[in-house]
Amino acid sequence: MNLITKKHKAKHTMKTYNKSRKLSTQTSFLITLTIALITSISAGLFLQKTYKELTLNFQTLMYQESNMTISSISDDISTIDSIYRLLVSNNTIYDSMESTSTEPSNYSLVEKQMSYVLMLNNVWEKNYIRSVYVFTKTGKEFHLSKDESDLTQTENVAVYQQMLSNSPSLTVFTSTDNHNLYFVRSIYNLATGNIMGTMIITVDENLWINKLTSNIEDGWHIFLYNDAFTMISGYEDPSENEINDLKSALGRYHNSQFKNITFASRNYLTLSNQIDLLNITATVMTPEDQLRSQVYNVLSSYIPVTLLIIVTCIIWSFFISRLTVHPINVMIEKINAISQGDYSKKINGLEKYSEFNELQTAINNMLDQIHSYHDNILEQQLLLKDSEIKTLQSQLNPHFLFNVLNTLTWKAEMTDNSEISQMVIAIGEILRASTIYRTSTTIPLEEELHFVYYYNYLQRMRFEDKIKVIQTIDPGIEHCLIPCFCIQSLIENAYVHGLEPKPSDGTLEITIKKSENFLSITVADDGVGFETIPSFSLDSPVAESKSDTVHSHPHVGLKNLNRRLYLMYGEESQLKIQSIPNIRTEITFKIPLSDRNRLTGDES
Repeated sequence: MNLITKKHKAKHTMKTYNKSRKLSTQTSFLITLTIALITSISAGLFLQKTYKELTLNFQTLMYQESNMTISSISDDISTIDSIYRLLVSNNTIYDSMESTSTEPSNYSLVEKQMSYVLMLNNVWEKNYIRSVYVFTKTGKEFHLSKDESDLTQTENVAVYQQMLSNSPSLTVFTSTDNHNLYFVRSIYNLATGNIMGTMIITVDENLWINKLTSNIEDGWHIFLYNDAFTMISGYEDPSENEINDLKSALGRYHNSQFKNITFASRNYLTLSNQIDLLNITATVMTPEDQLRSQVYNVLSSYIPVTLLIIVTCIIWSFFISRLTVHPINVMIEKINAISQGDYSKKINGLEKYSEFNELQTAINNMLDQIHSYHDNILEQQLLLKDSEIKTLQSQLNPHFLFNVLNTLTWKAEMTDNSEISQMVIAIGEILRASTIYRTSTTIPLEEELHFVYYYNYLQRMRFEDKIKVIQTIDPGIEHCLIPCFCIQSLIENAYVHGLEPKPSDGTLEITIKKSENFLSITVADDGVGFETIPSFSLDSPVAESKSDTVHSHPHVGLKNLNRRLYLMYGEESQLKIQSIPNIRTEITFKIPLSDRNRLTGDES
C-alpha cells in the first residue's frame, strides 16, 4: 500500500514539474512583454512630460524676463516722476517758481540747481532723458537739456501750449514729428495748493526702447499704449489696421498672465501689466515658433537615448525573467511542502538571489519561531502542571490548618500573648494567599502587597526589628496584575542571601513605579550582596545545577522567576541585577502595561 502511494506521488510530482516548465516559458515571455510595454509607455510618458516641463521652463523664463522688462519700465517711469519731487524739494528752485523776479542771474542759479540736483541723484546720467523744462504761471521758463538747439525748446513750448488741462499726476504725450516722449506734470504750491507751473521731461523713445530690449531675445516686441489704445511706443510707424488688429488681439489684458494672440500673421505669447503711475499698459510679446524651436532643440537630444534605453530594457528583461522563474519554482516547491505540515524542510539554495535570499531567510526564521513558540508553550504548560503537582503533593487540608491556626490564636489571646496571636494571624494570611492563588499565574498588586506585608512582619519578628522596611508605591496601580508571588520571591532572596548574613541592622526597600508603558518593580537591600552577578540561561531547563551556582549557591528562586517573566512578557521583563557588596543590591524587572491580557484579566 505504501509503495502504491509513493508511485502515485511520484507521478503527480512529475506532472507538476512538466506543467511548471511549460508555465515557466509562458511566464518568461509575459514578463519580457510586460517590461517592454512598461518601458515603452514610460519612455513615451517621459518624453511627453519632458516636453511639458521644457515648455513650462521656457515659459517661466519668458515670464521672468517679461516681468523684469515691465519692472524696468516701471522703475524708469518712477525715476522720471521722481524729478518732480527733487525739483520741488529744492528751496532755490521752489522759491524761484513762486518769485516774480525775471533777473538773468536768477535763471542761471535755478538751472545750476536743477543740474546739481539731477546729477546728485543719478537721474541726469540716464541717456534716454533728453531735457527737463519748467514753465511757471508767471511766464518764466527754466530748463536743463542735453541738446540746446532751438528745435528742442520749440518742441517743449509746443507741448506746453497744447495742454488743455492741469495734470496732477504724470502724463505722457507723443509727437508725430519726432521719436520723443513728453512726460508732463503740473507743479502745485505746497501751502495753498494753487498751480505754480508745469514740468515737461523729454525722453528719447529709441534710446529708451533699446535700453529695455537689451536683455531680451531677438524677435520679441514691447508695446506701450494708453486706455484709448493710442500707441505710445514699441512699433515703428504702425498703420491703423495694425493698431486695430493688435487692439482686438490684446483686448484689455492687464492681469499678468500669458495670452496667445495672432498678430501680423504670426502667433505670439503675450504678457501685459498695467503701470498705474502713468495709467498705461506695457505688453511683452514672444513668438510661439521661437519657443517651440528652443524646446525641440533640447528634446531632440533625448530621443536617441530613450530608444537605446528601451532596447536595453527589453534585452535585460528577457534574462531577468529567466533568472526570476527558477527561484520562484524553488519557493513554490518548498512552500507546498510546508503547507502539507512538513516544517522540518527549510528553503535553501537561493543565496545568490538577493531578494529571494531575504524571502528565504524570512521563511526559515518563521519556521524557527514556530518551533520556538511551540517549545515555549509546551514548557510553560509543563511548568504549570509541575507546580500544581508539587502544590498538591505538599499541601495539607487547608480547612484543617485554618482551624488549627484559629485555635492557636484563641489560646494566645486567652493568655494575653498578643505577639503570638499576631504571628499566627500573619501565618494564616500567608497560607490563605498561597491556597487561593496556587493555580493562578497572576495576582493583583494589592493582594501581593498584602501578602508581602505579613511576610515582612514575620521576618521582623524573627530578626527582632533589626530590619527596616521602606515601601515607595505610585498611586492608582493597585489593580494591575503581576506574576504570583514575584515580589515575595525577591524579598525572600534579599533576606536569605543579603540581610541574614549581615552582622548589623539592615534596610529593605520596595519600590513600584508606573511609567508610560511599564510597571517597574525594584527590591533593594544593604546586605552582603553578590560578589559575582548570577547569569541565567534561558535555554537550559529550570532546575538546580552546579553550573548555575554563584559561590556554591544555585539561586533557583531567582532563576525560576526570571524564566517565568521571560515566558510571560518577553526579554524586556527579565531580571536586572546591580550589586555593590556590603553596600547596596538592587533587583528590578518591568511588566508591560500595554499587554491588556496580562494587566486587566485574571489568568489561571
